[in-house]
Amino acid sequence: MTPYGAPAAIRHCVVADALTDLTLTELDLAVDTCQRRIIVPGVLRASYPITSPAAGDEARKIVAGRTVIHVMRDVDIWGSYLIWHAEPAMDDQGHLTLQLQGASLESYPYRRKIRADLTYADVDQIEIARQLLTHMAARPEGDMGLALMGGLSGTLRDRTYRASESATYGERLEQLANVIGGFEYMIRTRIDTVTGQRVREWVWATRLGSPGIVRDITQPGVIKSWSYPEDATQAATAWQTRGDTIQDDLSAASEPLMSDVYEDTARLAAGWPLLDRTEDYSSVRRISTLNAHAEQLRDTRSGSVSIPRITVHFDDAFSIDPNYLGDTARFTLVNDWFPLSPSGAPTFSRAWRIVGMDIKPPTSDDGEERAELIFEEA
Repeated sequence: MTPYGAPAAIRHCVVADALTDLTLTELDLAVDTCQRRIIVPGVLRASYPITSPAAGDEARKIVAGRTVIHVMRDVDIWGSYLIWHAEPAMDDQGHLTLQLQGASLESYPYRRKIRADLTYADVDQIEIARQLLTHMAARPEGDMGLALMGGLSGTLRDRTYRASESATYGERLEQLANVIGGFEYMIRTRIDTVTGQRVREWVWATRLGSPGIVRDITQPGVIKSWSYPEDATQAATAWQTRGDTIQDDLSAASEPLMSDVYEDTARLAAGWPLLDRTEDYSSVRRISTLNAHAEQLRDTRSGSVSIPRITVHFDDAFSIDPNYLGDTARFTLVNDWFPLSPSGAPTFSRAWRIVGMDIKPPTSDDGEERAELIFEEA
């Protein structure tokens, strides 16, 4: 957590009840980390200085596990976060703060177990996702008030989820999405322009984002810093997936289902060594589904992982709303690592989708509002 007095973005936040979204109070929080992601939850870390008994009374309205914080930028909601940890603490100089940690609304399905056997045969994958979320919200105590986006993907799936697996709705939704021909989703909070009320929406698309829009992000320009790691610690060029055990004879040896091995033949032909990985999908009882997972891993995770991360500053001409991740940006760098070519053209100019955003606190140097963008390499 950010220590008292360290740089952090002061953001106006609305504190509300997690289930009803009833506003409890509004506070200006020192936000150290504010993340948004596609599919997976983003993290919030923030603090609130307790400078008086009245400030303490307001801060006590934040209760871990029962409170959601809406982080605002002007009149827009840039993220809604369930608070999972709240800790009042005093440092050795007598400064009292409430330290907060939370995760975006996508974190709630990971806190709920599937307590019944659910079977879907030849059902559109989006309908399976909606039915999972509907089943999760069957009791009023588990209903987060999500409006579920309609439509179908045209891709039919067979899935069986057993209560004995003790899996969460979040795990099964993430696995359902991450196969060949899968989909992407987010939970967004917006203010209804007619009623003025906050609305929580589960939205999906084959690929989230604005088709046909490419944002230019350059250095020199709005880029403040960048990194371009090449990570081969988990690299593989051959993939296999392991599923459930379907042996019903308790006296016989049981073996889990295994997919075919999917090799990245292009990388192997180009000189990569053979590197093996096996991933577990404990609920899967069909070879075809395991093969789809293995094929998707081969196509999206083979070789080293290169995910550029850049930090940009916002101004009147450049602003990206984290509720609409998935847009494409053209990333152009000119520096000593990527110099201009002899003809004067940039040697590094590539287009990637924005799949994550970390809102960064302004530095003491210029006070500019920043965001670290996380890209999916195209």
